[in-house]
Amino acid sequence: PDGQEKGTLTGHSAAVNSVAFSPDSKFVASCSGDMFSDDNSVRIWEVATGKEVCSLKGHDCPVLSVAYSPDGKFVASASGDIYGNGGTNCVKIWNVETMEEKC
Repeated sequence: PDGQEKGTLTGHSAAVNSVAFSPDSKFVASCSGDMFSDDNSVRIWEVATGKEVCSLKGHDCPVLSVAYSPDGKFVASASGDIYGNGGTNCVKIWNVETMEEKC
């Protein structure tokens, strides 16, 4: 390893709170949200190209954490009403193949 930056993924309009590599390291999931923006999203990025594959929206408050399932088929995202604005504290499960909320 040469210790050099391999690229920068841009697209969130709020603070990026967490990132996670897929089990095969081909994708990165990132999540965002803060009190100054309504970008409470999860984004999936292709590592090789740095391109955004999709933006998953459905949280109504900042998304604080994101993780892949061990088999890489699902992404879990956790949000919390850390500012006391009446948002929903929840975990959402996303199907990576269809990029839709599973439950």
